[in-house]
Amino acid sequence: MIFPVVARTPKVKNKIEKCGEKMSKIGIQNASRVTPSPRQLKWQKYEYYCLLSFGMNTIKNVEWGDGFAVPESFWIENLNTDDWAKYVSDAGMSAIVFTAKHFDGFCLWQTEMTDYSVKNCPNWREGKGDLVADLANSCRKYGLGFGLYVSPWDRHETSYGKGKAYDDFFCGLLTELLTKYGDIFCVWFDPRVGTGVNGTEQKFDMQRYYDTVHALQPNCVIGGMGPDLRWQGNAKFTPRKSEWSVVPSRLFEGGGKKLNFGDPDLGSEKIIAKEENLIWYPLEVSIPLRDHWFYHKDDDYSAKTKDRLWKLYMGSVGSNGALMLGICPDANGKFHETDTSILQSFARDLKLHFSYNLLKEKGSITASSTLSELYRVENLMEDDEHFWRAEESDKTPSFTIRFEEPELFDKLTIRENIRNGQRVEKFEIFIMDKKGKKRSVFKGTTIGNKKICPINTVRADEILVVFEKYREKPEILSVSLN
Repeated sequence: MIFPVVARTPKVKNKIEKCGEKMSKIGIQNASRVTPSPRQLKWQKYEYYCLLSFGMNTIKNVEWGDGFAVPESFWIENLNTDDWAKYVSDAGMSAIVFTAKHFDGFCLWQTEMTDYSVKNCPNWREGKGDLVADLANSCRKYGLGFGLYVSPWDRHETSYGKGKAYDDFFCGLLTELLTKYGDIFCVWFDPRVGTGVNGTEQKFDMQRYYDTVHALQPNCVIGGMGPDLRWQGNAKFTPRKSEWSVVPSRLFEGGGKKLNFGDPDLGSEKIIAKEENLIWYPLEVSIPLRDHWFYHKDDDYSAKTKDRLWKLYMGSVGSNGALMLGICPDANGKFHETDTSILQSFARDLKLHFSYNLLKEKGSITASSTLSELYRVENLMEDDEHFWRAEESDKTPSFTIRFEEPELFDKLTIRENIRNGQRVEKFEIFIMDKKGKKRSVFKGTTIGNKKICPINTVRADEILVVFEKYREKPEILSVSLN
């Protein structure tokens, strides 16, 4: 895997005063004041979206094309990208990232940079088809974000391995994709890298690629091999107990001894205590619904179960990250009925679990203290950018939710105001009985953009949430009870 040297996200130099394994107050505050860029903040709202894999690989029934398939073999009958967009919308997803160019180098748009594209597919729309344009328009029609997967590795292009010549070629492709198809919310560079058509290797000018994307689409995040989103490290995923968006910058720059994408701890005080540079580098979990990313008939019954999707969702979206789920239509542009059944059933579950907020509909809320009227605790019940913050003298901030009658619930969702950083390190949820005694029902660590706290189904009329440890006074954006 290749990583660029210079991070594009904000850096903060920490002044550390060690005392055992603990950071000084000033060190903790520096970590809490690393904040997301505007593009990262915008991306957090997408949460659950898909990587739609389709192309020459689909037609040839391979996972990795070798770049030798002739363009004439690309042909799909009655393909309608509106069907794809509707499918994704019905599945409860917010956006599509589309495989515009995979390892084989075949381009699914009308490019002027190479002949290896749909413009030389006479059997499909007489060489005038443009799948990127079609899908971009369909996404706008259905209110979906549109993103592009573009592989730097190219097994067809002859300039691959020739340094600047290939960088010029690749940036030419990016320029077309980022200027002809409207707003792009994400560009995804696959970390997989191999040799080219002549067995040559290419040292990518990744910083140039990043600059090209951000110059042409300032609001577009770069994922995979990119500076804006942190890949989980492999096609599997094990959720962390504590998911920090603030991590050492060297994780982006290539990691190093005792620091890799898949490590269980990337941002605790112990990890960042000796670090001089920290960046905002949030988690994006990318994993296929099936065993592979592209459609293969042999995978027809390998789709992850609804229960598995729920665990992935809770470990990503529900734990300060996002989930990009890989889906794949077949060579006729259709999705298998098993995939459809699972995704639509999961969408119904998401709506059932989260569409009704007991707190907003029936509850009231009070706090242990409030810094000022601007930061009142009632802000937690609103869907805007206002947040609650306790007084500086309040060492154990808390808020209490009350109902007139006991209500049944099994989840509490908390969001921090990440515009001003990620701060909470430890919190606990209690329910109160009629005698005022409290019983713990959930112990949590990090929150970040969103933490969905699963609770054994309980009926209560009073819920207490206490923030026991934090890097700086918590700023809580919203709370919901489901």
